[in-house]
Amino acid sequence: MMLLRLILLLTSLGLLSCSVKQESYLDNTPKLDFADYFNGKLCAWGVVRERSGELSRKFVADINAYSLAESIVLDEVFLFDDGERQTRQWKFKLSGGQWIGTAGDVVDTAIGEVVGDSLHLNYQLEVKVDGDSWVINMDDWLHLIDRRTLMGTTNMSKWGFNVGRIDILMRKQPGGSARCINEPH
Repeated sequence: MMLLRLILLLTSLGLLSCSVKQESYLDNTPKLDFADYFNGKLCAWGVVRERSGELSRKFVADINAYSLAESIVLDEVFLFDDGERQTRQWKFKLSGGQWIGTAGDVVDTAIGEVVGDSLHLNYQLEVKVDGDSWVINMDDWLHLIDRRTLMGTTNMSKWGFNVGRIDILMRKQPGGSARCINEPH
């Protein structure tokens, strides 16, 4: 039991010492307006990397973002290069300066904060791995490059250990009618 406590303490100290300071993004421009950016049609492209950094999968996604009552809804459809298709519906609400999000495979809630040009989002995602269900900690950083483009990285961990990373590029689509996923015929 003492060894477990020591490991947890060292892991938490290590995580705290290498965390990014949100204040460093405060003056960055262009400023990210969450409700404005996540309104309309978005395309996303990305890669999933193993903990070693080796490329594991590629994906493209269609995202339909809209306001509903007091929420921002993101309807996402992902198509991976191995043919797997995933869907997720996020619902975000602004509360006390933070964006609180829920989705079917998100444990409890996601907590997001916009700082300057960036969105920092933390949550736990339930992921299927070889027939088992794992809860993975997701630490997202999305940065607004221009008014239409977001780039980001999600660091994934379990028990404080790195298990992989996702790199993503999102782009707002003018007119809102373009499809991002090209279905095979």
